[in-house]
Amino acid sequence: MLFKSYTDSWTKKVPRKAFSIKKLYAFVYPFSSGIVIYAGLMTFSVVVTNVTGLLPQIAQDLYEGKLNTAGSIFLWLFAFFLGGFFAGWCVEREKLRKWRYLHLLPLFVVMTLFMLVGMSDHINGLHPVTFPAMVLFSIGIQNAMVSLTTSSLIKASQMTGVVNELGVDIAEIFHSEGEKRRLIQREALLRVIVMCSFLLGAMFSVAVFPTLHTKVFYFPAGIIAAVIVHDIIRF
Repeated sequence: MLFKSYTDSWTKKVPRKAFSIKKLYAFVYPFSSGIVIYAGLMTFSVVVTNVTGLLPQIAQDLYEGKLNTAGSIFLWLFAFFLGGFFAGWCVEREKLRKWRYLHLLPLFVVMTLFMLVGMSDHINGLHPVTFPAMVLFSIGIQNAMVSLTTSSLIKASQMTGVVNELGVDIAEIFHSEGEKRRLIQREALLRVIVMCSFLLGAMFSVAVFPTLHTKVFYFPAGIIAAVIVHDIIRF
């Protein structure tokens, strides 16, 4: 991963290669999230790639006195937070202690959790609270890892912000020139890749879920495994 501990000097030396790596991550992580969003919706009847929609549901349950339901949804929200915290902690600890490959531990956890969901033969066998929490924890890690990799430029599953920021980029392109314009164009390209990749992942999930059901989670697990191998080879 291109973490700040050793990114700055490396990026200056080979900016084109650094941008190629960012484009790779801009495709890989959103594609994985796109698979998960449809599979998660069909499996758990809830969007498991972001927590924006969970907040109104918590508010409604609290207002209606459904404390158990509100508590379950709050657990999902906390799982998403915990995923980001875990990823950030490992990355910062790697920079502090110089523990090589520690940043791969969160990705290994994500791969393992996706495989556990994929190994569930029947949807009815999945715990309605625990398994969505596992997926949200995994997506929280994914979002954090790609955000740390690209200095918060890319979000793996939060398309609302990506679309909004793309609009800002397009506006800035018309009001800039030279090197600044080139950099903004690169950022806009990354966001377009993120959107297209997320859509392709979701379409892939739509196509294969009726046949594979929860086994579709093997695909994002395989994608994360490939990212791990890629990082080990690069460093």
